[in-house]
Amino acid sequence: MAQDMAGQSLPQREKTMRKKTNVLMLSVALASCSEMANASCGAAFCTLNSDWGIQGAWEHSGTRLDLRYEWVRQGQLRSGTAKAAAAGIADTHDEVKTLNRNTIATLDHSLDSNWGIALRLPVVARKHEHIHNDPINGAQPETWKFSALGDVQLLGLYRFDPGHTSPASAGLRFGVKLPTGSIAQRNAGGELAERSLQPGSGSTDVVAGAFYGAPGAPGGNWFSQIQWQHAVAIRDNYRPGDTVSLDAGYAQALTTRLQGLLQLNLRWKDRDSGSNAEPADSGGEYAHISPGLAFAVSKDTRLYGFVQLPLYQSVRGTQLTADWTAAAGVNVRF
Repeated sequence: MAQDMAGQSLPQREKTMRKKTNVLMLSVALASCSEMANASCGAAFCTLNSDWGIQGAWEHSGTRLDLRYEWVRQGQLRSGTAKAAAAGIADTHDEVKTLNRNTIATLDHSLDSNWGIALRLPVVARKHEHIHNDPINGAQPETWKFSALGDVQLLGLYRFDPGHTSPASAGLRFGVKLPTGSIAQRNAGGELAERSLQPGSGSTDVVAGAFYGAPGAPGGNWFSQIQWQHAVAIRDNYRPGDTVSLDAGYAQALTTRLQGLLQLNLRWKDRDSGSNAEPADSGGEYAHISPGLAFAVSKDTRLYGFVQLPLYQSVRGTQLTADWTAAAGVNVRF
């Protein structure tokens, strides 16, 4: 897809740069980040868009591998849109912090110019701390620390044929999230972690969405995507709330190898439900801005990184939120 720049005419170079921009916009948008798991205890993924093929920029069938690392530290209690303090109510617990370090591998294959498939494998390394307000013994710190496979996703993509006169790209995304992640993690004292803290939700979810993208300024490209996720089968009386996400992003070539990236990520999450859920302290609305950079090591290997900053966070009940998050990864095309 991407070609060397040497020896090309100006129109050819502009066309090649546009192709590289398309490809890189895809490569920085891989892995399970479009899934968000905000909850009272703060278990979370980044909300960056992470979908191969949202631009439909491939010209030949091929396989790509993306390996991404996320760092999400949630240490700020929030009630609604305001910062909150621990309540200290007897027989309840006060959240302290959750550190999420997620590693997400995505194997993506474009079958032709229209169809693509992807397999996403998240590994969740999570440490959570809260204070149990024992009415007799007072404040008792409790900690969970584990690393385990999360919920695997199988996704498909269909890109509409834009015709010969339009460089725009539009299509549909669809697939399923499988209940492969553990829901049985315990701490050293044998206490079961809350369901919203577990590596998996225990649910089978359907995922559906649509995308649109087009060239912008010379050497630039933009995209937009909307996605809905809904649990259709659950386990042990816990149903995660529906999630709707809307993402928009732009990539601009700064040099022949370096690109500037910017995303706006909007999320709405409904309350969790079931006897093992915490409906009063789950769900909310979120808006993040995510600047980043991508560097082409070669025509087939790229490095990228993002910092994600909250613009708006409104949670239901009291929940842990993050002041900022970070993600970095490498993408290889075979």
